[in-house]
Amino acid sequence: MKLTRRDALGLTAAALAGSTACRGAGTAAAMPAGPQTGSASAALPDLQNFSLGRTVYLNAGSQHPISKPARASIEAYLDHRAHMAPNDAYDLGSDAAIEKFARLVNADPDEVTWVQSTTAGEQMIVRSLGLPEQGAKVVTDTLHFFGSFPLYGELERQGCEVAWVEAKDGRISLEDMDRAITPGTRLVSLSLVSTINGFEHDLKAVCDLAHSRGALVYADIIHAAGCVPVDLHASGVDFAATASYKWLMGDFGLGFLYVRKGVMDQLRRTNYGYYGISQFATHMYPHDAPGDELVEYSFADNASGWFALGTHSHTVIAQLNASLDYILDLGVETIQAHAQALTSRLKEGLKSQGFDLLTGDDFQTPIVTAIYEDAYKRLGPVMKERGIVTTLSRNRFRPTVSVFNTMDDVDAFLEAVGTA
Repeated sequence: MKLTRRDALGLTAAALAGSTACRGAGTAAAMPAGPQTGSASAALPDLQNFSLGRTVYLNAGSQHPISKPARASIEAYLDHRAHMAPNDAYDLGSDAAIEKFARLVNADPDEVTWVQSTTAGEQMIVRSLGLPEQGAKVVTDTLHFFGSFPLYGELERQGCEVAWVEAKDGRISLEDMDRAITPGTRLVSLSLVSTINGFEHDLKAVCDLAHSRGALVYADIIHAAGCVPVDLHASGVDFAATASYKWLMGDFGLGFLYVRKGVMDQLRRTNYGYYGISQFATHMYPHDAPGDELVEYSFADNASGWFALGTHSHTVIAQLNASLDYILDLGVETIQAHAQALTSRLKEGLKSQGFDLLTGDDFQTPIVTAIYEDAYKRLGPVMKERGIVTTLSRNRFRPTVSVFNTMDDVDAFLEAVGTA
């Protein structure tokens, strides 16, 4: 008899204990989640569900504050872990969190699996395509996540042809992508929304172009999921990854990897994780059925079967169950509309104060980036003095907004930066 992966968890007491916490039915109703204060009826800005005090927090694009419902969900999980009572009915809801994320980005749950980080997901995809391979072509652009630049630099050093599409006026033009994506291109890799300046690709247009020439498309969606509408099915994108600590309102160490159905036959299996097993049977332990092999197993033909590895953070899953409920109840369109009102004021104010923006007036993402030489050195002390938290880089600054931000926050920031 062959056992499923869930059955196989019963082979040892330790595995059984892990199974109880991680592989429950996943129903939100069964999970103690604390007071349900986050809902679609909450007006924005939402000051009720966050505990920022006097801090002016314009840094959701770096890491998002933990909401009160999410904190209550984490505390319920920690209480469960602290006591481990035999009659404890706690349900982590791992499957539920996957289902909620899939609903948020219009994907099927079996196209989604857990991943440690966006970067981990991107590198898994690259390896599964057999890269680096001598002569294989990859297309990326200069508004992609700068942390991925070494990945494509190393692919180039190891024999791949890497075409870099350069930004012009803070944008990547479809015409330039058209010229770069030639027949025989293996992969097009981009950030749906750029961490640099909030530029958003027309993902469907890029995917249509790439697919017409035999290329697959990977999208980093960490600056899109939860703050702008994302429809993975409609876009046709083949792969997408995101961590959860930004606008998904989760935390470091856990995110999601999307793999489109039907693309598996173009991949090489490079991951052999226990959490991807669909069938498992041993023929080595006492009372095992006899078999020709010591162990029989097979992997599921879905995202988890190809890319799931081992254990992952239960604390973040607990947090995400509450955070994703909050985002879904509120609605991404509502979140985006609130952010656009704030970013419009930021753009107008910064330009009137003499700053050159890398962010276009028509960009609809919650990111505003201004060029400012020695920004970190010149603005760091005043931001700290005035209780403002934002991203200050060497020669630019980047306020990013979310559901709790107010026009007063924007005005405080504009006053603090002064004139260029």
